[in-house]
Amino acid sequence: MTSRPLWLFDSPLLRRALAQVNLPAVPAIVRAACGLSQRDLAAMVRWSGSVLSYYERGQRDGMFDIRTVMQFADAVGMPRAALLPLVFADPDVDPAFGAEDGTGMELNVRDSGGLAAAARVAAVVPSVSIPRAVNSSHIRYWMACTDALYVRDRGVGGTILLSSALQQWRRVRHALREGSAGEPSPQFLAAAGELALCTGWIALDGGRQSLTQPLYVQAHELAAGAEDAMLEVHVLTNQSMLYAEMARTGPTREPARQALRLAFQAQEEGRYIPMPRLHVLIALRHASAASLLDDKAAFQAAIIQARRELDRGPRDGDPPEWLRFVDETEITGAEAHGYLNLGDAGRSVLLYRQVLAAGLSTRNRASYGAGLADALLKQGTRHRQDAIAAAMEVLPALEGGVTSVRCLNRLRLVRQSAGNASDAQEFCERYDAVERALIGSFKLPGDDTSTTRADVPALWHVKAHEVSIGPPARSLGRFPVGGGSPDWSRRRNYRA
Repeated sequence: MTSRPLWLFDSPLLRRALAQVNLPAVPAIVRAACGLSQRDLAAMVRWSGSVLSYYERGQRDGMFDIRTVMQFADAVGMPRAALLPLVFADPDVDPAFGAEDGTGMELNVRDSGGLAAAARVAAVVPSVSIPRAVNSSHIRYWMACTDALYVRDRGVGGTILLSSALQQWRRVRHALREGSAGEPSPQFLAAAGELALCTGWIALDGGRQSLTQPLYVQAHELAAGAEDAMLEVHVLTNQSMLYAEMARTGPTREPARQALRLAFQAQEEGRYIPMPRLHVLIALRHASAASLLDDKAAFQAAIIQARRELDRGPRDGDPPEWLRFVDETEITGAEAHGYLNLGDAGRSVLLYRQVLAAGLSTRNRASYGAGLADALLKQGTRHRQDAIAAAMEVLPALEGGVTSVRCLNRLRLVRQSAGNASDAQEFCERYDAVERALIGSFKLPGDDTSTTRADVPALWHVKAHEVSIGPPARSLGRFPVGGGSPDWSRRRNYRA
């Protein structure tokens, strides 16, 4: 991962190959990065497999033709700015040269128009190349892009990846709109939906909730078109998380009721999917919403259910990339967060310390460290220095490449509490420097700093009942919304 990637599969190795005019290595490097076979990559570029093989082995000089290089770059969605090392013979050429090749789009999406809002998110820009005909190789490539985004997000956070994610989403969205695939297959719709969800999550982690909502709405429409139950549940759990985030950061916790409703709907839609990790995730969404509604009994029951689901064993074999983070550590982290929502900061501190003792990805360690600082601060004034010390341990990750505005936001209360105190001067100076760098260095065209700051994160103009979330779940009548404890004792009958 380069410090400022120009596209999803940007890497120092690729830049060196371009700078050294080692063009036969370029398709091999890209192919290895996205995990495609020669046949798949050749089909995307509209070459034969043998031609690509000759190019990679240097047995033909076609890759040294600039027209061939451009054809390859357009086929894989590589922006022209990514070829700058070839032009300047410098692998470290300033990416500012390619800044205008980024995401020229309207970012301040401020209505609940669903597909209309999503269409603006996928606004046409000249730099986007659209496949003339989408085939199974394109679908596998976009699925590989989605997996790569999830993997990299766990290491560096969403802010630095947002432009790359949006570039790929625009290509997929245009392919759907232009009908280059003819009548889209269910596989194409499902792959597009997963990419929309991934891009929405990355936007949320990058502090841009106004982008997240329309992307999730579009993913819901794609899931319905694909008739994909797994994708539908994934959409519902992500929407539940979004509303929980709105309840946590906004002036009222009312959106938590919508988060709970979405979690119940996810449970109903996924009741026959034999994938324990998925049901763990659904239970964690229940737990989060219940804690925000001060329903301690429902929260504790949901956490117990999540652990029961995990104990069912590894029946899901090789889970999708977006589910790999679900494990015992994630349950404990959700439990810590829930007790903090319920006002039990002392118990939350103990649980956060337990989580931080486990093996975590770089971004998740920073996120849980910020949660610990928040919990210590909420224990009272006498723990202020402990909270600042815990926050100080998070700053090296944010200074060293973790670009998560969402994580930075969790430290904001500690920064506000520190004020101008002389004993917290170092923390305040370093926090302020990180905020300036994170908010200022990764702006997209059309960004307004005020909309990316943490203190105005929620879409409060969007009423819960105005957002399209699909038909009501049949189970809603059996469960209390906002009070009482869900009936976790119901046995789930898995379909073989």
